[in-house]
Amino acid sequence: MSILQQKLDSYGSNFWDFENFKTNGIHKIANYPAMMVAPMQHKLIEDLYEFEGNIDNIFDPFHGSGTTLVEGDKFGMDLVGIDINPLANLITRVKLYGVNSNTIYNSIEKVIKNINKFTNIDIDPMNFPNIDKWFRKDIIQDLTIIRESIIQEKNKKNRLYFWSCFSDIVRKFSNTRSSTFKLHIKEQEKINLMQNTVISDFLKIIKERHHDLQPESSTNKKIIQGDSLFEMRKIESNSIDLICTSPPYGDNGTTVPYGQFSILSLFWIDRSDLSISDDALLRNYSAIDNLSLGGRKKEELICSTPTLSRYLNSISDSKKMKVITFFNDYFKALEEMIRVLKSNHLMILTLGNRRVDYKEVKLDEITNEFTLSNNMTLEAKLTREIPYKRIARRISRVGNLGAVSSMNNETVLILRKK
Repeated sequence: MSILQQKLDSYGSNFWDFENFKTNGIHKIANYPAMMVAPMQHKLIEDLYEFEGNIDNIFDPFHGSGTTLVEGDKFGMDLVGIDINPLANLITRVKLYGVNSNTIYNSIEKVIKNINKFTNIDIDPMNFPNIDKWFRKDIIQDLTIIRESIIQEKNKKNRLYFWSCFSDIVRKFSNTRSSTFKLHIKEQEKINLMQNTVISDFLKIIKERHHDLQPESSTNKKIIQGDSLFEMRKIESNSIDLICTSPPYGDNGTTVPYGQFSILSLFWIDRSDLSISDDALLRNYSAIDNLSLGGRKKEELICSTPTLSRYLNSISDSKKMKVITFFNDYFKALEEMIRVLKSNHLMILTLGNRRVDYKEVKLDEITNEFTLSNNMTLEAKLTREIPYKRIARRISRVGNLGAVSSMNNETVLILRKK
């Protein structure tokens, strides 16, 4: 047993569950699916920072809402992050760059004045494909008033902060069900009964949430919106001190559909304030998920591991291709992560095992086998319960067999590059 494993085990068997954790502070600036547990990431980074003593930068190639990068920033590390989702990119930028503290109160007052102004004049309602399916007409009108008011703000930091708050309002008052990350329409009765407090709710959160943003640090920050497989190729080999990430557990369409969760907000946010590497990302409601890891063109398996081979042989032919497509992308991503990591430095991977064809895809074992055969060694391993609110315990029904259990546990692999 390694010294690092002994240290991590010394906290007790349930320590890493963080079962009483509730998202708060800076990490509650805007909602995002399957957010990482901030105190867990903080403790892991803190222990490795003390244990290793040579960590100047941290890289998260799937940064999501930016939890890892925010926690790394607290230790004065330079930050590198990539995510294909423009909403994730926006939220992370707001967390890391904050607002303009000298002007935020004036900006809020201006937004209030503009809302009052636009409320009293005729304004063309926002329009995009199927907008009437996802929003009531009165909601569209009020969201349009807020949107136009945000656009008037001249300070970009403050404007991005307003957009991040607005993203929550858009989803809250849409006709989508709140019980799932996917776009599923509510029952008409619930849509009709929904109380319109769009403007008052928006004003409430913009007045409150900026207090949780920390002052911008002096660390170097490189936050990239784009395809991680493509963008990682631009990073110099052996340049990263610590990789800390939670890669996708499978293709977004069958696990956590980050794109579907985000797309309504993205359609409402002014395009000029979004970093968008490819216009195809906003082409339709499923584009982000289809262009993410595992959503690409189907092809033969490029490489395998013993556990993956056994798994593929155990499932139906009709289910194999979605697994193969994901692992082709996943293995390519792991290869790039290993390439950019410095020798004798660490990679932290938080992994969950989903089910396909009612059988567990052992992503933790497959990842361990692949990395050990690609110049890595296993330094430590943790297993933890997933907090109940992070991912639903049951996911979509399949035929007449009932709801499929989602992942209830995570494995954390800490790997060292030789």
